[in-house]
Amino acid sequence: MLKNLLSNRIFIGILVLLICGVVSVYFLRTDIPEEPIKIYTPVEPMPKPKTEAPIGETERGGHVHEDGTWHEGAHEAHQNPAAPSSAQIPDGITDPEVLAAWQRLDYIAKNPFEWGGHQSDRALELMDELTPMWVIDDPHDHGEELMMTLDLLAEERDPRSAALLLMYQLDSPVSGRPIREALAAMGPAAVPAVIARLNPEDAADVFMAPIIRDVVVPIVAQHRSELGSIVDYIILPRLEAIAALEDPPGDTFVVSNRSRARDALARIKK
Repeated sequence: MLKNLLSNRIFIGILVLLICGVVSVYFLRTDIPEEPIKIYTPVEPMPKPKTEAPIGETERGGHVHEDGTWHEGAHEAHQNPAAPSSAQIPDGITDPEVLAAWQRLDYIAKNPFEWGGHQSDRALELMDELTPMWVIDDPHDHGEELMMTLDLLAEERDPRSAALLLMYQLDSPVSGRPIREALAAMGPAAVPAVIARLNPEDAADVFMAPIIRDVVVPIVAQHRSELGSIVDYIILPRLEAIAALEDPPGDTFVVSNRSRARDALARIKK
């Protein structure tokens, strides 16, 4: 019996050694592949989805801009409120040629992009920022910010900004050549807004000489055929009225405006 017990112990020991040997050989093998290395390929980020109108906002007439930003109200609500939608034809015109000139001006006012220009959402946003007109008592108080904003708006060359640019050029202490260059570049599309401000009655209080020199004269020179009778029956009579003004008492802009109007008449009529 003892002999059988010893035999069993020997057999079990040999079996354990055999199992250990097999396991050792398995773990020491070099042909077993290691865990594969994961390689991550960079992936371009997905573009941000366009902003959807918030639930219920469409009923209020909101809109989404090209860059995906959401704005309340209809898109037209962001247009410049000073922009003329018509030429406001004066009452009592009996001369058919004069009436035809005003009707032509009215057509231009209602179709500003027929002569090019850029319909810019950015321009509408800038016009929103500039409306109502900023009041700058001290040039150091937001003056640089205002000039930068006006320059950005001028760069857009959007005809809808013509009246607002003119308002800052004529009615604020901040003005500059970028505004006048933008208006001249707009061509006929800027003429309704320019004529609306080219009033002889305002010549004593509004410094319009730079507008006459840098906007009116270049536009007439380059676009006389498109303007047609507007030049003869609206622009020239207004310049002639300014050129004929007498010196008023006090320090006014009449002298400068009159001189520039006379120069413009000489250039346009030659």
